[in-house]
Amino acid sequence: MYQSIEQLLFKRFLLIFVLMILGVSLSSAEELKLIHEKSFSAKDWDNVYVKASGADVKVESWDKQETYVKIFGNRRAEEKLEIRIEQNENTVRVIAKKKGSFFNWFGSNISVRIEIKVPKNQNAHIETSGGDINVENVSGVFKLDTSGGDITLNNTSGKLKAETSGGDINLSTHKGEMFLSTSGGDIVCKGTNGDLSAETSGGDIELYSSDGKINAETSGGDIIIDYTGINKGIEASTSGGSVRVKLPSDFKAKVHLDTTGGEITNNFKNVKTMRVARSEMDAEFNGGGEMLKLETTGGDVVVDQK
Repeated sequence: MYQSIEQLLFKRFLLIFVLMILGVSLSSAEELKLIHEKSFSAKDWDNVYVKASGADVKVESWDKQETYVKIFGNRRAEEKLEIRIEQNENTVRVIAKKKGSFFNWFGSNISVRIEIKVPKNQNAHIETSGGDINVENVSGVFKLDTSGGDITLNNTSGKLKAETSGGDINLSTHKGEMFLSTSGGDIVCKGTNGDLSAETSGGDIELYSSDGKINAETSGGDIIIDYTGINKGIEASTSGGSVRVKLPSDFKAKVHLDTTGGEITNNFKNVKTMRVARSEMDAEFNGGGEMLKLETTGGDVVVDQK
């Protein structure tokens, strides 16, 4: 059958694309080896800055006053990456970028992992366009940004801003102000303490938190909040799921519950109901306090007492 030039070009493009994907898959299975390492003396509250396209980045503390950087890569990473590891006053900078165009980057089968050891108290600014970010056992100010991976923190403290457009955010035992945002994944926080803002347009939000103001928003999933401590304000809204909140018995709040697509269930005991409609409820818990506002257009609203 006769094929047009456009059809032939499309098939050729499709074949090249499949071969490129296959090459990336094969290279990802290749064992990575240490290709760069460098160590610097460091003081508490110094800074680490990482900018690396396509790399997984892990930062964790140790008992030395040193910042130790190791970069692992495959053979293509050795050939194609331009890497700089340098210290400027109180900042260690790690830059890993590919020589050449973005198109060559996609087809070059590069695989990279960056591991950094730091003192316990250290600030970190990490940017990667294609990998995961992991921070463990560090206190500081954190700015973490990836467009293609997950962000995970464990046993950390300090002001945190974490953003990903393609993955999940997971926090375990973090203390401090938190701003978390993803457009393509879930947000799970366990054992967090402090003000917390969590936003996702494509997943669920699950928060086990204490002693902080909470704002949770999703347009595509459920919200679960298990809160401990004094009420400093809780607002949660979703257009695609249910909202379920569990509160201590001494929780004081002015309450507004609202759903247009489900039912409201209130199991909190010391409640004074101000207004009840088919899909709305205004009340006070333990005489009132900061606002508890729970809203959904696509599911149920449930409040339980511990």
